Amino acid sequence: MRTLSFDKDTIVVGGCIRALLYAFFHELPVVFTKPSPPFRFDTFPNCDANILGLEEKERTQLEVWERIVFLLGMSGNLPISGLDNKLRILDNTLTVTSGNTATKFNFNKLVIFDDKQVKGLPRVKREEKEKNTVIDWVNVRSGCSHDIPYLVDNEGLFVNKIIFYPTERSDNKKNKDLVAISHLTDEQLQDFDFSDTMARFKILKMMKAAGIRGARNGRDVKNPEKYKYYAVKVEPAERVVVNNNKRFYEPDDRLEFKYETLEEILYAGEKPKGYLKKLCEAF
Repeated sequence: MRTLSFDKDTIVVGGCIRALLYAFFHELPVVFTKPSPPFRFDTFPNCDANILGLEEKERTQLEVWERIVFLLGMSGNLPISGLDNKLRILDNTLTVTSGNTATKFNFNKLVIFDDKQVKGLPRVKREEKEKNTVIDWVNVRSGCSHDIPYLVDNEGLFVNKIIFYPTERSDNKKNKDLVAISHLTDEQLQDFDFSDTMARFKILKMMKAAGIRGARNGRDVKNPEKYKYYAVKVEPAERVVVNNNKRFYEPDDRLEFKYETLEEILYAGEKPKGYLKKLCEAF
């Protein structure tokens, strides 16, 4: 195995947008076990886009995440490009193993946003249970042609929001598939009442209540001026569960664990003054 070694005073650990923004604002190197792009439909908070070198307009968190990855990579602050890395902390050395290469970083401080699959952390003092974000991707087989962008259930966290988007299963972008967002406990995830099958039934109910109908099925025999329509049909494609639990560790002078929200990191940030600033202006 090939071994590389570098000295870095402070290193950010995490592949989420919070970690990347923090590394960007402070012009620090960042490493991660796996990249963690945001959910593609999460919107980016309103802010002074100038600090990111962006035009003032609404954009998704994924767009910003991709830009920050690009800028950090161009500036040399994304030293490990592997998509499945192993991280281990021993004394003041962080070893990142990617494929047949082990890269050792001698550090003074690690700023940790994502602790998943990081070896050598201190003992967990306590864990805060948060609801999981459950993302159900659903193919719409009938009822895919309409102008409704999204539906919201303000009274429940199971299928709390449905987002319709142009289908990626065909070239006809007028047709829409959907993704349903829920917020569920660990116990609810094991309960059939909150399964993707039950999510399908609630999706159908919400779509029908919104006036969405299937394809035309000829004219009404009793009233030829009216059309008949097939029922809406949807088919679960994939369920993704995002665990949002927070672990709090015993104090360690080498490690700083970060729990701030995206908004808190964003509003405390300042536009980089070094090479990253030049990259922002150039790209």
